Amino acid sequence: MTECYTLTRRVVRAHNHENDAWVIVRGGVYDVTGFLRYHPGGRDVLLKRLGEDVTSVMNGELKGGHEHSSAAYKILQQYYVGPLADADASPAEAAALDGTLDEHGRPLVDFSKPLLDQVGKLGDKYHRWVHSFPTSDHHVALFANPTLESLTKCPWYVPLVFWIPIFVCGLWFVFARLGCSFVRDFLPFTTFGYIFWMFFEYLLHRYVFHVRTGTYWSNIFHFLIHGHHHLAPMDYDRLVFPPIPAALVSMPVWLTAPRVFGLVRGLCFLFGFGVGYLQYDMTHFLVHYGTLRTGFLAAQKRRHMIHHFKAPGANFGISVPVLDIVFGTLHR
Repeated sequence: MTECYTLTRRVVRAHNHENDAWVIVRGGVYDVTGFLRYHPGGRDVLLKRLGEDVTSVMNGELKGGHEHSSAAYKILQQYYVGPLADADASPAEAAALDGTLDEHGRPLVDFSKPLLDQVGKLGDKYHRWVHSFPTSDHHVALFANPTLESLTKCPWYVPLVFWIPIFVCGLWFVFARLGCSFVRDFLPFTTFGYIFWMFFEYLLHRYVFHVRTGTYWSNIFHFLIHGHHHLAPMDYDRLVFPPIPAALVSMPVWLTAPRVFGLVRGLCFLFGFGVGYLQYDMTHFLVHYGTLRTGFLAAQKRRHMIHHFKAPGANFGISVPVLDIVFGTLHR
């Protein structure tokens, strides 16, 4: 069964960016990111109230608002995320829902300090906390040391700059120096490598990036590899996999393929595997920061936002949703 998390006001308030725009209407939560440019009153009207309850505005009860038609509410339904969990809750009940406070009502973590040691000490509270979106700040510090902190960040274009020259040189080598056959070697083994990447991506995301932890070092490990991304999913510099960690994670594949398939076919396999990896990284960046309105990527953005903010136990496929369909983890 898919594990779902509550949509509290604290969670909704964190979605206050033009590329990540949520509002509350009549106890429901709506992702209006794709609607901003189409809003009849102009995008600026909505930008002022992102992350807020706009029910009174839509009812015409507040200055600057007007009573919206039934057609407006029908249009709104296509952007529905889920019910607001603390719509009718008392302040104490609302605090208990969001998983960010201890039994005395105090924040579990001090965001003015580096987080690694603190998340390690959360114990079995860590899993719920990291998926409760406890901060609206999209930039959090992992290390006190500035050098170590800088190594955790990677601009979106770095994987392209790093890997594309390597792939081009590899293609030249297999065709010009090793006599690769396009039909017999390159096409089938590149396709095989790409399909293998799809399984690699899905299994890594589902069983490693979302492993449940509860001890000091396991919490820190999980937070470093993936937890920080769920904590601050709009952190611009932490949306792609840095090349060196990516090479280390996939090293068994890089070392094994030429031994299993032979040098020529192994390199073709690795090319398909690498293309799949770059597609994954660029897709992941786009579904977080791209303004996507229609088409496959827009649908993938909706699926991925569900993974982040409603059902982290579903929608593990970043590049494509095929394996989520196959393995029953697709949350529509």
